[in-house]
Parts: sequence; structure tokens; C-alpha cells
Amino acid sequence: MARNYTFLKLAEEAMLSASVPLTTNELWELAIQLGLDKKLGSQGLTPWDSLNARLIVDTRDNPNSAFVRHQGRPAKFSLRDKEKTRLSIDALNSDVEKTDGSDQEESESQTLSAEVASLERIAKYPYRERELHPFVSWFAKYGLGAVLTKTIFHENSSKKNWNEWLHPDLVGFWFPFKDYNPELLALSGNGLSIARFYSFEMKREITFANLRESFFQAVSNSSWAHEGYLVAPNIDESETLRGELTRLSGSFGIGVIELVLDDPEKSQILCQPKRKSEIDWEGANKLAKENPDFRQFLTSARIDIANSKLHETEYDPAPMLDDLKSIWTAWKPKENTVGSLI
Repeated sequence: MARNYTFLKLAEEAMLSASVPLTTNELWELAIQLGLDKKLGSQGLTPWDSLNARLIVDTRDNPNSAFVRHQGRPAKFSLRDKEKTRLSIDALNSDVEKTDGSDQEESESQTLSAEVASLERIAKYPYRERELHPFVSWFAKYGLGAVLTKTIFHENSSKKNWNEWLHPDLVGFWFPFKDYNPELLALSGNGLSIARFYSFEMKREITFANLRESFFQAVSNSSWAHEGYLVAPNIDESETLRGELTRLSGSFGIGVIELVLDDPEKSQILCQPKRKSEIDWEGANKLAKENPDFRQFLTSARIDIANSKLHETEYDPAPMLDDLKSIWTAWKPKENTVGSLI
């Protein structure tokens, strides 16, 4: 094990042997082939994901990063200046040769502390989940096709029976007010055979640490709706996590929406949901009993359907793109304030 040898140093040294940009999974495999993984003090259970997290944060926040991030899913990385990196790694390896094994325990502690600090940094964002709701409302209207949303305030529910696994963060409603002929709408009776209802579970990030809990919370909260979604702006880009998301979505029918806060038009559905033919009335009734916001949402939808007329003021507003960009600008970290994490 080498003193002060971090995941980023491992990435630099491994990339010296690469002729093309690599994904973090490819980079980790190369590092193993070169024996560089043995230099790390602590690897964790999924070292390739730890490596991915370090590279994403470093290329995003460090103006002097040794790496270049290439767009794509998953992202690939390469060195900015191979010769400069080679000199840096040679100097590091030279120092290692002069160091005996007496520093092993201290080095392990330093490496572990650096990992914990880095992961804590990734988990902190300058906004709360509820502050992301305007981005969801915009995407629901323009990305899902005229879906109206309503925030459900969990704290308004009965304290006796409050349950975060019962309450979605937002609910949605769609009805073809403008697209269907009035006579056809009249033939549909109360309109419920045409209307669609949605449920959205909001997270600031999705990583391996919260993947399963977040996903099954979405499953529970969306059981009543025609379509249910797990929504987040910071979804770990590792192939392993995204593959697991796809598997879970296929098994349980929950869709996944990835928000792109700095460019909302690039937000996308990563996994399509399985649409139910009808809503779960028992589940909807349980939520309606507990939460007044959901009861009001149902009342608004019923009135709109009965009158074939939309009253948008009863739902969350869908901001204009410029408004979303202003929100993001207020959150965006100032340039040159983070520096290197190594």
C-alpha cells in the first residue's frame, strides 16, 4: 500500500497505459491488471463506484483537474496532459520507495477519511428535495405531455398515521381537455376511463447507498396511480447502478426520470413505467383519508373532468425555462472555490 495513494492517483496512473478514454468500470479493470488496486489503503465494497464518484466531482469542481470528462452514458475519462501526469506519478512512486511500512496504519486512516469526506461532499447539495418540485412540474407538463402536478405536504397528514411510505412527493393528473371532442368526453361518463393519474417520488440523488430504499419507497407510494416515477437530478452514472435501476424498473413497473438542473430540456425518462389500466381505489382512498392535499387534488380533478374545463390555478405552476435557469443559477457553486479533493 502506498502512502497518499488515492483513487484519483490510481486513475492517473492507470490512464497512462490507456490510448483511448475509458469508463470507470474499464478503468478499474485496467488498474487491477496493473496491480494498482493494491496501493489503495481502503477500497470499499464497490471501488469502481467510489472511483466514479471521485472522477465526477473532480472534473466538475476542480479547475486544475488532471482529467477530461467526455460526454456520454456512461461518461468516459482521459488525461488532460499525459506528460505532466507521468512526471507527477513518477515523483509519487519515488517518494513511496523511500517510505517503509511503519506508516501503513496512518495511511489507511488518511485514505479512509478522504473517502468519507468525498462521499459526504457528493451527498450535500444546495437545495432541498421540495425545492426541485418546479423542475418536476415543468417536465411533467412538457416531457410527459400536459400532465399537471400537485405537491403533497406530508406534514399535513394525520400525525397518528403519518407514513412516508404512503405519501408521494407529487401527484399528477392528465385529461384530454383540448384534444378530445366534447361529445366523446360525454360518452365516457364520469371521464375516469380516460383520465390518468401519476405519482412522483423525489430524491436529490440516487447512489448505491440509497438505491433500493428510494426505489421501493416509490413502489409503495405509487401503488395507487396509473403511472409511478422515481425522480432525481443526481443519478450515479456507474453502469452497475444504472443496470440495477433498469432491472428493478422492469420487475416493478416504476419509471425513472433523470432531471438535468442546468439544462432542463435534457431531462429524460431513463426507464419507462408500466402503465396500469386503472387506479387502485383502495390505495387512493387510504391516502385521501390521511392527507388533505391529496383530497383537494382529487376534488380539483373531479371538478375539471365533470366540467371538461381545466383550472390550472388549482395545481402547481409549471415554470418557464428561464425561471428554472434562474433557480439553478442561484444554486450553482461559485467558480474556483472548491479546488482539488486530493
